[in-house]
Amino acid sequence: MAGPDRALGWTVVRLAHVLNRRFEDEMRPFGLTPTQFGVLATIATEPGIGSGQLARRVLVTPQSVGELVASLEAAGHVVRDRSGGRGRRAGIDLTSQGRSVLDRAARAADALNDPAIFGLDADEAATLNALLHRALAATQKPA
Repeated sequence: MAGPDRALGWTVVRLAHVLNRRFEDEMRPFGLTPTQFGVLATIATEPGIGSGQLARRVLVTPQSVGELVASLEAAGHVVRDRSGGRGRRAGIDLTSQGRSVLDRAARAADALNDPAIFGLDADEAATLNALLHRALAATQKPA
């Protein structure tokens, strides 16, 4: 086995841990976890999204997304459209309060997208982002 610094997967895991801690610090003043921020950002770009789609987008289980949405609903950040009746998809939308907290939190999160944080220039950061998206898509495919 190669040393841990030569193991791509382990490097990605380590980077994810570091960024998650930084993201937690950035989201704390807004009363959000990184995953809650992801849920709000996804709903903002896909208004009326169903919980199953939302779970797939933010990479959590349907049960977890149910808990996330319930917590965001209790905080007044989202609302579920239950007009479809039992067994029907309940679309999820941001409230004005949710939009406001997302806008403020997004400005804080933007600091974590600065290529300099990663020791990269803008072109290198774009290349890394494209490669990471490709790796993410490949690892999400059924085996």
